[in-house]
Amino acid sequence: MPQFLLVSARALHLLALALWLGGLVAIGALVAPTAFHATRSAPALAGNLPLQNALAGAVVGGSLRLFNILTLVCAGLLLAVGFGLCPSTDRRWTGASFGVTLALLLSALYLTFSLTPALDAAQARGDLAGFDKMHHLYEQVSTLFQFPLLLLLILFTALRDTKRP
Repeated sequence: MPQFLLVSARALHLLALALWLGGLVAIGALVAPTAFHATRSAPALAGNLPLQNALAGAVVGGSLRLFNILTLVCAGLLLAVGFGLCPSTDRRWTGASFGVTLALLLSALYLTFSLTPALDAAQARGDLAGFDKMHHLYEQVSTLFQFPLLLLLILFTALRDTKRP
């Protein structure tokens, strides 16, 4: 593979990783707390907890739905670019990278096409207990499964792309 294409492919792979990992952190650590803080402190919403929760939930939920699409695009890029890089990478780590990427893709598919619609349905029914249970599961998949796998994929990517002496 020509050097320019090799460097471009690796940059695209790293960009997909950065977007996915950065998005997880941004939504969990910035968007959600800010949305709930803003609605709790807005004078026009004072004393109306259901409306505060609905508005903050709409912001966070909308952000997560967009992020779900982004994760699918990132997973596709990670797989496609990873496959394209196979001939020029350290094969010891290529299989591990693909395995982690496939696990990430499966989790993204689950969150996007199974759990998110179920969350929306529970919210529409007014099933707060079911919504809370599924929301907790969404957080667990994101923070306890995807986050460590993304960090592991960063490590495998670095090892895969490092030239052996």
